[in-house]
Amino acid sequence: MTAIRLDLRSRLRALIFEPGRTMIIFPAATFVMVLSVLPYSHWPRRYLIILLVVAASAAALAGIRVALFDRLPKWSIHLDMCAGTVIVSVLAAIGPSGHVDFAQLYIWFALYASLYLRPLFAVLYIGAEGVAYIVVLAAGSHVDKPVIAWFTTFGAAAVSATAVLGLVSVLNKTSREDPLTGLANRRSWAERLGEEMERARRYRTPLSVVSIDVNDFKTVNDTKGHQAGDRLLRRLAEGWRSRIRGSGDFLARLGGDEFGLLAPGADELGVERITARLAEVVPDGVSCSMGSATWDGAETAAGLFRRADDRMYREKKGRRGDSSPGPGVAG
Repeated sequence: MTAIRLDLRSRLRALIFEPGRTMIIFPAATFVMVLSVLPYSHWPRRYLIILLVVAASAAALAGIRVALFDRLPKWSIHLDMCAGTVIVSVLAAIGPSGHVDFAQLYIWFALYASLYLRPLFAVLYIGAEGVAYIVVLAAGSHVDKPVIAWFTTFGAAAVSATAVLGLVSVLNKTSREDPLTGLANRRSWAERLGEEMERARRYRTPLSVVSIDVNDFKTVNDTKGHQAGDRLLRRLAEGWRSRIRGSGDFLARLGGDEFGLLAPGADELGVERITARLAEVVPDGVSCSMGSATWDGAETAAGLFRRADDRMYREKKGRRGDSSPGPGVAG
């Protein structure tokens, strides 16, 4: 039973977190909705034909998504959204009394857009839906109070989409940001490192990384308390943030007292200059070990950071017999 629950949970997560899979719900639901209203109205022959064509189109869209999901490009979602808007508009135009129930499908697509699309695309798409419904109400529907119908539908769409956009924004921020320092977290670091590595590989540009570790941080926590340790990490993050280049340098807290810096476009000499600037803002009485590495043109992202990390640990090991508090930098 536990295995079944875990399997269902994993399937549900795959559905929710994959926009292409979630999109299947909408044409499938439209198909079911169209079939459900057919027996309850005396449809004119031409409208009946249109409804059957719409139902067949919705079923075809769902079938294509199911059959070709792994091979469809991500941008195909936009085509499905456009097709969905056309289908909903047709249904709203030919339904009895404008069939405001069909128009509620606009809200479904607005919620999907606000959940999975970038905010700009979501706003543009919802605006296009609003224009489409204006055309429907002006040209084809028999709604008694079209202005009220429009504001009712898109008032609900706007409020719901705004709430979802706000929630998604908060979740995205918290999932990619370290709450203590405000820097990017390990997840963001991994994504950005992969992106910068691909860019460096494509354009054959330099890429350097720096691995940073606060020496004897456990001693700070043990002797002065965890709040003092937190204050130190925030102070370091603020100081380093003020010294990195604004043209693409990416600073992240990787966990505990470990930090990482991406320096796109920086060669060995350039990254040495950057680490020297970072060392300048380390508070008195605190020492940090830093190891840097510049991409050799062949190694993987993981290999590049491992090389910087190894240099940092060698520098840290070499400092164990040195009582001076200043930060160390290993190139």
